[in-house]
Amino acid sequence: VTMSRQTTLGLYRSLLRAAGGFTNYNFREYAVRSVRDRFRANVALADSEAIDLALHEGRRQLEVVKRQSVVSQMFPQDKHAMESRSR
Repeated sequence: VTMSRQTTLGLYRSLLRAAGGFTNYNFREYAVRSVRDRFRANVALADSEAIDLALHEGRRQLEVVKRQSVVSQMFPQDKHAMESRSR
């Protein structure tokens, strides 16, 4: 079953939100960049089977990112130099 555009955007937002949960700057930025890159790579998919497969993989990745960000929050680190706002 092909998912609607709204469902796809919801998955995208959920992945970005979960990626933002990392306490480590480098992990967080990598996860956000990875989500954006994967969605951009799949934007031209037209075959419903390929779209369904990509959405399934996205949902699987969401669960992985959620688990990893929870572990990241258990072991907080100091702020990265790129995160400091004072200039």
